[in-house]
Amino acid sequence: MNNNQSPVKENSIYGSKWNNIHNGYFSDPFVAQPFIEAIQQAIVLSRPTVVADLGGGTGFILKELLKLKELSKLRMINVDVSTLQLSECTDKRITLLQASVDQITREQLQTNKTPLLLFARSLLHYFGDFGLKPLLSHIRKTLEKGELFVHQTACFENKEDAECLNLIYYLMGTSKWYSTLDNLKSILSECGFSIYDIHPATKLQLKSNDLALRYHLNTQQNIFIRTEIEKVYDQKAEVFISSSNDFTAWLHYFIFSCKAN
Repeated sequence: MNNNQSPVKENSIYGSKWNNIHNGYFSDPFVAQPFIEAIQQAIVLSRPTVVADLGGGTGFILKELLKLKELSKLRMINVDVSTLQLSECTDKRITLLQASVDQITREQLQTNKTPLLLFARSLLHYFGDFGLKPLLSHIRKTLEKGELFVHQTACFENKEDAECLNLIYYLMGTSKWYSTLDNLKSILSECGFSIYDIHPATKLQLKSNDLALRYHLNTQQNIFIRTEIEKVYDQKAEVFISSSNDFTAWLHYFIFSCKAN
């Protein structure tokens, strides 16, 4: 994650509580399997010496990779700005690096002259609309030509769906921002990446009570958000639905396998 206000605001669900938020989405091996497979494919293609999880949090994805014997000799680095998240990553085979991912250097990853693979899950939206291109440009500069970057990112095929989720997050007082799929493809290209594979991942269900816990919202704030979204976007399955007391929204995820041009 970057060094904006989000890591501080979300401290209440970081650390040991992270594995349970959003029905355990971020600690579910079945949900993570398509992303793990994309990383495995990237490792076969690029044969890195070092792999680094950008915004890796509790280290769940790296721990899943370490279950695969053929990957056990790789140097694995968990990069995250949150000490609470990193404190949950206790596997001694994983190197911890407390840093904002938009500021890391190749030297910090200790791989100046050896092949590097970067990956990230649910990271890009933390940097907002105006921070997305600078972040992706920085990641590209960290990589040598031909090295790979695999990321599972929330974005939407439909522009209105993206706008609906962006309004929800704006009303919750965050700077997080979600792109359309086509727009993100274009931005990746502008920043020096070519996409060699892309496919959907499991959608993330966002219940209003979880969002209230995560973003410190009271009942009246949740009602206001529900009411405002209904006025503008009404309801749509697997995007936004509501009842008299609460609402549920969904983040749509895609896995992008990219090569540095």
